Amino acid sequence: MTKLYMAYGSNLNKGQMKYRCPTARAVGSAMLYGWELVFRGVADIQKSKDPNMVLPVGIWEIEAEDEVALDHYEGFPRLYGKEKVAGIMTYTMNSDGIYAPSTPYFNTILEGYNDFGLDTSWLYDAAGWAGYEQDKVDNVFGLEIA
Repeated sequence: MTKLYMAYGSNLNKGQMKYRCPTARAVGSAMLYGWELVFRGVADIQKSKDPNMVLPVGIWEIEAEDEVALDHYEGFPRLYGKEKVAGIMTYTMNSDGIYAPSTPYFNTILEGYNDFGLDTSWLYDAAGWAGYEQDKVDNVFGLEIA
């Protein structure tokens, strides 16, 4: 039985998804209002305080074995939980700190944004805010910022 799965981070990357979930099929993209991409070292989403905030996503049709592979990749249920957003299954993190992503991880997501034809400005904005939030934390603890 198939189900829809909504990706917003590294699972937008079609090459990685083909390897991880060989029977998954990309079916399109969407823009969700009132949600935003954040980085907690890795990608996560949260409801935004701004109803005009936009979250670009890719939609996949997955089989049961794909969901098992995704559960393993996402560290479900320890690291990520599952929920339905706009009626579609996705993963959300079980923590809430904001931390910038690594460059290779960011580039994987960037490739996924391009795979789905998504507006990358939302991705760059989220990564920039993550870096800003990390700088604030580093300054509070007196860490030297390079």
